[in-house]
Parts: sequence; C-alpha cells; structure tokens
Amino acid sequence: MSRTFRAAELWLIAGALAVVALGLWGIGWLFGSSLLQFAGFMTGACTFLPLPADAYVLNAATSNSALTVGVIGGAVNAAVVLVERQWVLRLASHSFFDRFSEFIGTNRWVEAARRHLFIGLVIGGFSFLPFEPFRLVAVLRDYGQVRYALATFLGRGFRYYWLAKLGAVFAVYGVIKYVVWASLAFFAIGLFRSYLRFRATAQ
Repeated sequence: MSRTFRAAELWLIAGALAVVALGLWGIGWLFGSSLLQFAGFMTGACTFLPLPADAYVLNAATSNSALTVGVIGGAVNAAVVLVERQWVLRLASHSFFDRFSEFIGTNRWVEAARRHLFIGLVIGGFSFLPFEPFRLVAVLRDYGQVRYALATFLGRGFRYYWLAKLGAVFAVYGVIKYVVWASLAFFAIGLFRSYLRFRATAQ
C-alpha cells in the first residue's frame, strides 16, 4: 500500500460510525421509533463486530413489515460496508499486513473469487455461508464501490426480508421471544467457541 498508516484515522472512522449508530438508536428510543432503533443497531451490526443482527431482525418483524426491514437493513448494510472499506484500506496500509496484501494480490483462488465477486457477495450476504472473505477481497482488490454496495444491498436485503417474514410467523403464534432468546443463545455459544479456537491457535 502506498499511503501512510495513520492510527488516528482508524479511530476517527470507527468513532464516527459509533456516533451514528448510537445517535440513530437513541433518537429512535426517544421518539418511540422502532425503525430508527433498528437502523441504529444495524449500523453497528453490519460491520465486522460480532453482534447478533439476525436475532434483532427477527424481533424487528414484530413492529415493522418484512419489506421495510429488508430494505432498511439492506440499505444500512450497503452504506456501512463503504465506510468500513475506508477503515480496512487504512488498516491494510500498515506494514504488518504487507504479506497478507501480497497473498490477496497473487493467490489464484482469491483471483477466481474476484472474477465472480458480485455473485459471491450476493450469495454470501443472503445465505449462512461466510460473507467476510468476499468483503475483504472486494476491499483489497479494489472492487467497484457501486457494485460492492449493490451486491451487499441485494444479499443482505433478501436475507433480512426472509428473516423478518419468519419472525412475523413466530409472532403470530406467540413464540417470537423464545425464538429470539434461542438465537441469542446460539450466537453466544458460537462466539465462545470462536474465542476458544482463537486461544488454541494463539498458543
């Protein structure tokens, strides 16, 4: 990377995103707008932070239509990944990531993923397949920002739409709170297992 690494820029971008997320959620809470609260939470959850977005989407379906949840969730995600792109590019300019950047630039599997990146981003965003590797390739291989945002909007938007539809069905039968709590429990277990794997590989 040719640009100079500046840690302050990382904190500035992360801080601005956090302010937007908390601001939207806070305004939504103040005025009783579940949609603004949803947009605020998703602003944070659509980053690389491990937040239980799917459980929140299920719950959002109790007060908003599935189409609204899908469109707002997809749009927020599309906007956030472009902000996050600037953060990743600045992080990757650190000399620590030189080898990783070289791998991204020369690996034939990464190149194959880049050639079909739009489809990969849509499928990764919609399904339960890993989405983050496609996001990293899109950023580090300078994939077009409009295509990146559009693929993210389509993939995540469809995912949130169908999750909201599912949440609405559970709400009709009065079991939505149990489904949300179960989703949070599975999320916590998965996060804990990831932590254990990280500790094992770090030793």
